[in-house]
Amino acid sequence: MQELDKRGINEIEVGKVAYELQHEYYPEVTVEQFGSELKNVLKKREVLNILAVGFELDNLAAENKLTPVLHTIIANDLGMFGVDEALAFNITQLYGTISSSNFGLGDKVKLGLAKKLDNEDGKVNTFADDLFLALCSAVVARFGHGSALALQ
Repeated sequence: MQELDKRGINEIEVGKVAYELQHEYYPEVTVEQFGSELKNVLKKREVLNILAVGFELDNLAAENKLTPVLHTIIANDLGMFGVDEALAFNITQLYGTISSSNFGLGDKVKLGLAKKLDNEDGKVNTFADDLFLALCSAVVARFGHGSALALQ
């Protein structure tokens, strides 16, 4: 949780992005209600393990404790690296296609806090921005999976 706090990742920030992605489909759900689902996403061991690996790699790059090639790639968030998205995508796969598709959209346009993390000067957030969006997408999926099916 300390690593989430350090980057400003919290229920409100997650709720804002989930709301932006899904308000059209769930107009009655508030930012706070979306955000409150984050605690349930963070109960999954797989999610916590993925977050730990990604945040640790960002931290090691920030401290210049990686091999020179890997440090250059992660510290500069080089475009064709893709491992950051691949790691975060594993969170979305735990929640199905609704999560995966929302992650792709969120990553393409860098919604909410993801944009700040992606552009924050002097900080290494190569994994953090994608992990944040994966958490938002998992929250979206929890709402999608929990809603009644309209079959008319």
